[in-house]
Amino acid sequence: MSNDDKHDVLSLFGWHRDFALLLRELEMETFWLSTSRLLARHIEFNTWVALVFHRDQPPTILADSDDDDGADETLFKDYQKGLYLLDPFYVAARSSSSCALVTLDDVSPEQFTQTEYYQRYFKRNIVADEIQLNQPLSDGSTLCLSLGSIERFNTASLGVLQLVQPWLCELMRLRFAYEDSPGTPQRHPWHPMDDKQRSAASRYGLTEREREVSQLMLGGCSTKEIARRLGISVETVRAHKKHLYTKLGINTQAELFSLFWQEQP
Repeated sequence: MSNDDKHDVLSLFGWHRDFALLLRELEMETFWLSTSRLLARHIEFNTWVALVFHRDQPPTILADSDDDDGADETLFKDYQKGLYLLDPFYVAARSSSSCALVTLDDVSPEQFTQTEYYQRYFKRNIVADEIQLNQPLSDGSTLCLSLGSIERFNTASLGVLQLVQPWLCELMRLRFAYEDSPGTPQRHPWHPMDDKQRSAASRYGLTEREREVSQLMLGGCSTKEIARRLGISVETVRAHKKHLYTKLGINTQAELFSLFWQEQP
């Protein structure tokens, strides 16, 4: 057996040991911290958060890296207040129900780095790159473990996560049974809701399609990408943009973002 083969075998034994230890901690509050420490021995990242993406209420933060300066807490409050609606990971999780390893490149729209959300939140909180392990839950929500880095994740790190993803996602699913249940759903005026709520007249008189276009714009989708996602023509998207800007009395996406933020409770 070559030295490389011996190294691979020993590495596998190490993973077996680590996952056995995590099984012992399923019922303990230290589970997420231990999981992050396990991953940190194999890949480099700077922040982590375990959270649940719900279909009709703000995300539930289960645990996070918790910097001592309190900055994370402020950022998470803004995120739960409404910025999550513009998070490409949240948008992708709502449209997919599979256990998967998801990268920022997989889900971010074409103009994501030019959005107010990216400039005001993402750069401050994540800085450069993010990857997420997603585990669908029986109620339609998604349990996520998100890792943030000040540098781009390399292919070796992605390979490690892809290798352990089936085991880790199953452990996450088992762990969720020991988490406290989330509180009462909080409705948000810009959130995609049921038919009755969607048909209610908005304060600004926007149609449902105009609200969809505005949210995709704020999330970083180009005109062509909005047309593709909604199954309409580019000319129709441009018409919707013109109408919603006129109704709102604005001229820029920065003003649109400000109105979006004011509408969050």
